[in-house]
Amino acid sequence: MPRFLLIAPRPHWDADFAGIADGQESVTRVAPVAIATVAAMAPAGIDIVLHDEALDPVDFDAPADYVGITANVSQARRAIEIAAAFRARGTPVIIGGPHITLDPEAFEGACDIAVTGEFEEIAAGFYADMLAGALKPRYAGGRPDLTRSPVPAWELFDNDRAMVGVVQTSRGCPFECNYCDVIQYLGRNQRHKSNDQVIAEVQRLYDLGYNRIALADDNFTVYRKRATSLLEALIAWNGTEGRDFVTFATQVSIDVARDDALLQLCAEAGVNNLFIGVESVNEESLKASKKRQNLNTDMVAQVRKVVGHGLKVEAALMVGFDADTLRIFEQQQAFGMELPVGTFKISSLVAPMATPIYAEMLAAGRLDLTGEQAHFPGADMVTNIIPAQMSKQELYTGTKWLISRLYSPDAFWTRFQQIARVLGPNPLLARGTGRLHSPPARDRANRHFARMIRSVSRQDREVAAVVAKAGRLMRANPDIRDGLGDVLTTWLLSLYVHREKGVYDAEWARLPAPPFENRRTAA
Repeated sequence: MPRFLLIAPRPHWDADFAGIADGQESVTRVAPVAIATVAAMAPAGIDIVLHDEALDPVDFDAPADYVGITANVSQARRAIEIAAAFRARGTPVIIGGPHITLDPEAFEGACDIAVTGEFEEIAAGFYADMLAGALKPRYAGGRPDLTRSPVPAWELFDNDRAMVGVVQTSRGCPFECNYCDVIQYLGRNQRHKSNDQVIAEVQRLYDLGYNRIALADDNFTVYRKRATSLLEALIAWNGTEGRDFVTFATQVSIDVARDDALLQLCAEAGVNNLFIGVESVNEESLKASKKRQNLNTDMVAQVRKVVGHGLKVEAALMVGFDADTLRIFEQQQAFGMELPVGTFKISSLVAPMATPIYAEMLAAGRLDLTGEQAHFPGADMVTNIIPAQMSKQELYTGTKWLISRLYSPDAFWTRFQQIARVLGPNPLLARGTGRLHSPPARDRANRHFARMIRSVSRQDREVAAVVAKAGRLMRANPDIRDGLGDVLTTWLLSLYVHREKGVYDAEWARLPAPPFENRRTAA
């Protein structure tokens, strides 16, 4: 029986944490759905082992007949390092995933078998060849009907060390943002799993103890009819038939604010944590990037409307567009402070492989193709684009300052109070048991994150003061206490990670403008 070791590499850069240790053990924020899905397609006769490097170091002497590695761009460099170590020991290595699909040249000579595209349509042939000991050098998948995708093999994963389970509800996005590589990899024709599939996967994660589940969808609400149907199915499942409630997170675009009925369904289903790509206050930047859904709208009012339905928002902000001058960092900081948002995903504009902006910048001679930027754009928060109105160092400095300003305790407390003023109550608490599903299986991860929160609070008097004030505000508003608690916890975890990654600077957080005269080394 061949032994197939499937590895999710630890990202070699990312402000969001995949796994983090506090001196006692490591846990991960989000369970690795890719390797669990690939494992679920294996037939009898193959011994599958899952390994998440965010949890434990890779044992390169572990017994394995084949090693499979899946990688996005933030994991790609580490994937190549892992592959080299196993191949040096004589173990054949298979690499698949988004980045090898978009940039196969980066992996030339790095693996024995390359798998591009999606796996469902080629899984049977791939595993048959593995059983026969006759794997081919290349396998190319297409864009399959997702009703053929199985429930991931979560039983093979160390679930009590993950905070959030994952259900992939669709692949692809109909929008055409020019910096997005998702539509290059998965297409603009969004394909969906059926409601029954989604509920089966949610139930499986519930049975394994998850109380927080991410609905992996590049735009959950873009097709209103489909979203409505799935939300109604989640409402019928969540907190019924003796089940406690779970909460869900997903990604939507700002135009969801136009549909009050859909926002209400999200709240009633427990889909109450939304990631929204707000991106920029600069309309010229939005036009150039084809982020049309954000144009001709009052984004501050729209986000407030979403939050008013009891939904928490994490907003993406991006800097470094051609229309951005050195003033963009202060403009984005002021814009961010108007939003009822606790945490932000802040990044410099990057040209990912195979995207329209990559082709545009390449043709203009404005790509940095030296070092890691040639194949792993965005490493360590450094862009591969030569900016139009600032230097790369100024873009790095301004981005780090923007992160520091918006994540500072004072700035967060100001926004936290704003959230408390507009956040609607959670309708889940008005029905059913009113309890969040929290079985013993979650205790290990919960204890770890509780230690981490205590750690960041005790290290900083300003943070401790915010926690104390937030506690009083939460007690004064019991109908939104759970929502405010989520916002506070997410900020504490994100602040901890941004500090660990070196992209938060408490001194810079006090500066009214980026310290362009004090240019620190970017990497």
